Amino acid sequence: TVQFGLRGMGVAPAGVEKDLTGHHHLVIDSAPFGSDNPEALSEALPADENHIHYGGGQTEAMVELAPGTHTLQLVLGDWSHTPHDTPIMSEVITITVE
Repeated sequence: TVQFGLRGMGVAPAGVEKDLTGHHHLVIDSAPFGSDNPEALSEALPADENHIHYGGGQTEAMVELAPGTHTLQLVLGDWSHTPHDTPIMSEVITITVE
């Protein structure tokens, strides 16, 4: 189970355009978002096995991963799945699934 946290903003489903809200995207085993990947911050987040959208406004999810080492990062997207002008994202964490 992965629990998503957020401070200072609200969670709203995809498609709901409201100030200071967004919805979570979980980036799994993919290039991290941030200053070393600025072009990724100006486009809608992709939707594939490495970029999971929680457009229903979910704040936790069950994620099944193969045994081994994985990286995870949360990125908050706006109503259109695009990171905010000042990106809201977690640090990249590394986990090991046994």
